[in-house]
Amino acid sequence: MENEQLNLKGKNDKLEYYRMIDTGNFEQRMKLIKQDEKKLTYFVPEQDKVIYSENEVRKFSLDAYGENIPYIDGELTILNNYLFDYWGYFINAEGLALYAHLKRYAYGNKDWCFPNFEMISLKMNKSRPTIHAYLDILERYGFVYKFNVINRSREREEGPIFKIRKKVPLITKALIEGNKELVLPDNAPAHIKKAIKKEREGLPKKLRLEHDKYVKEMIQNNERITIEEQMDFEEIYRVWQQYGELIKSSKKSQTLNAEVVLNHETTAMEKHEENLLNYLLTYVSKRISKPSFDTWFNGISLKVLDRNCSILAPNEFCKDWLENKYADLISNAIREYDESIDLIVIQQ
Repeated sequence: MENEQLNLKGKNDKLEYYRMIDTGNFEQRMKLIKQDEKKLTYFVPEQDKVIYSENEVRKFSLDAYGENIPYIDGELTILNNYLFDYWGYFINAEGLALYAHLKRYAYGNKDWCFPNFEMISLKMNKSRPTIHAYLDILERYGFVYKFNVINRSREREEGPIFKIRKKVPLITKALIEGNKELVLPDNAPAHIKKAIKKEREGLPKKLRLEHDKYVKEMIQNNERITIEEQMDFEEIYRVWQQYGELIKSSKKSQTLNAEVVLNHETTAMEKHEENLLNYLLTYVSKRISKPSFDTWFNGISLKVLDRNCSILAPNEFCKDWLENKYADLISNAIREYDESIDLIVIQQ
């Protein structure tokens, strides 16, 4: 039986697990251009730290999300054939190989590992930047999730812990059929842009037909399956951050957009505000998935003062997510209902 006193790396040291999250603000930096002795100003994203306890990291499981395919005798090679046949299109051969290397360390009942990436890089004959790019891809689809680690017993940074999905999930309908409404961010790295382009198109026709045949055979074999409409792991990870302790960045940041705070008294909404909120919720519910709507829009309220509208989020995580993901959607809904509103801000 595993000794519960030991940390996830099998030692007695007290470890602190954390993730860094973008605040939406930017820090100003300077660098010297040697040729003409000029200083160049540039901006980098400001980040906050979310700290998790040993117990929370142990409880976190990627296998809790999505519909997992059953283990059937004859279908297992090293990894389930479904992974090669259908997920391989989205995570590529390099992603498959990297997942296999990580999964081999999560033996027995373990769903975590702390691998030596220098050795994995050598075994795969891929550069470290390439390895990290495919880690991003695997995290995007819920196959791995990284926790940075600080050893508080020795006060030093250690190699990260990776939580590993042990079961292979069924591909969602959104990935099978494609989603043309996905936006390709200008600032996304090349490997993420490539992934989003595939998600917009869905599985190629031949693979889609093969996948339909596979699902029919599962149903004929009396397997009870449900193919999810979509699974946004970025959103799942964001929700899970609420179980950690948020450590705000102490640095003064240079924001590209000036922060505006509307001083609304926390009084009950008036009738016209209730009508506006109902319109907003109806508008949004028709354009995003039900899980996303229930997670981020359940519990919001709003106040209108003169020609200014303030969306009031129940907590800071919700506020940040609404700002980063749904600001345009909220703005479109409110201005469609009332064109006279000039300023729309999201506050806690």
